[in-house]
Amino acid sequence: ESDPPTTTATKVEDPFTKPLLPPMDACVRVEKGTFRVYTLNEQKQWIPAKNKHITIDQFIEDYTLLSKMIIDGPLQSFCHRRLQYLKTKHELHTLLNEVKEWSEAKSASHTDFYNVQKVDTHIHAVASMHQKSLLNFMKKKMEVSSNMQVYKKPNGTILTLKEVFDELKLDINNIDIDQLGVHAV
Repeated sequence: ESDPPTTTATKVEDPFTKPLLPPMDACVRVEKGTFRVYTLNEQKQWIPAKNKHITIDQFIEDYTLLSKMIIDGPLQSFCHRRLQYLKTKHELHTLLNEVKEWSEAKSASHTDFYNVQKVDTHIHAVASMHQKSLLNFMKKKMEVSSNMQVYKKPNGTILTLKEVFDELKLDINNIDIDQLGVHAV
């Protein structure tokens, strides 16, 4: 059996230096509770795109099916057993390969748990750092980079970090954890 693939550190690029995608001759409209994509034809008229469009009835039917699957007892049992199996398989992988991975991690200098890029695939991005760390990060950024451009308004005006705080009537020295409102729910 071959060794599991190893990961290597990748270069993180600044997202603000990436060129924007070219404009598309398309728009999105809400029709009877669902979104529909329209494109421009040769006569510069908006016509429905040639992609499959579902109706609100189809959406509700699919949603109902998913809801029934979610509350189905045997399916829940199967999923629970499958997750337990995958968890055990991961633990076995960890036991068999921890020394090898530890030595690879040590060979990559300047890399440790705290400077690895975090990928949050869940909607609660607040889990990437706790409230105190977020508050300290915000204070440090205001201290060091308050003149950095961080936000572009719909009218095209670009605001610095300090201007964003001023516009929100926030004083970085008077913010506490409760005012951040980032409690996980």
